[in-house]
Amino acid sequence: MNVPLKPMTADEFIAWAMTQERGRYELLDGMVVSDMNSERSIHAVVKLNAAFALRLALKAAALPGQAFGDGMAVRITSRIVHEPDAILRLGSPLPDEQVYVSDPVIVVDVLSPGSGPVDTGAKLLNYFTLPSLMHCLVIDPGKRTVLHYRRGTDGQPALTVRDEGVLALHPPGLAIMVADLFQSSWSAVKLVKSRDLN
Repeated sequence: MNVPLKPMTADEFIAWAMTQERGRYELLDGMVVSDMNSERSIHAVVKLNAAFALRLALKAAALPGQAFGDGMAVRITSRIVHEPDAILRLGSPLPDEQVYVSDPVIVVDVLSPGSGPVDTGAKLLNYFTLPSLMHCLVIDPGKRTVLHYRRGTDGQPALTVRDEGVLALHPPGLAIMVADLFQSSWSAVKLVKSRDLN
């Protein structure tokens, strides 16, 4: 794996990243950033749980849309592309060949050792430059907490920290149980409908 050392546009980066056999890459200010660290078991479990929980919440709310696990990129600008651990978007399904999302409503990043300053700093602010984005969930598997950044009335992210109960994602009217994000088995998961919040 040879990470390009010259600046790239988002389109050039996405085309290059599609040719790589393994690894996760993002584009920051035109430069490729690589994260080749192996994931801990808990990190992989929480990422999968987050995507699954978003999918179930979408179904429970009977809203049209899609939930993705990691692998789909979020195009922020022509020089910035991020790859969150889970994404939810609304509307008709993307074409099968699409490799990035430009209209996420919810993005999820699961913290790994050392990623906190990035996930709660510039990356978070980049996500909120997208008009479609309403929520960014930063999950800390070690502390079993969710940093819920919600778009405030001023357009800026407002933070709530949750370690239990129902995580209300309004808009678009979804709800997930915080405990479900840390489950090792999904056999007993209960769908939470947004009407259950009232």
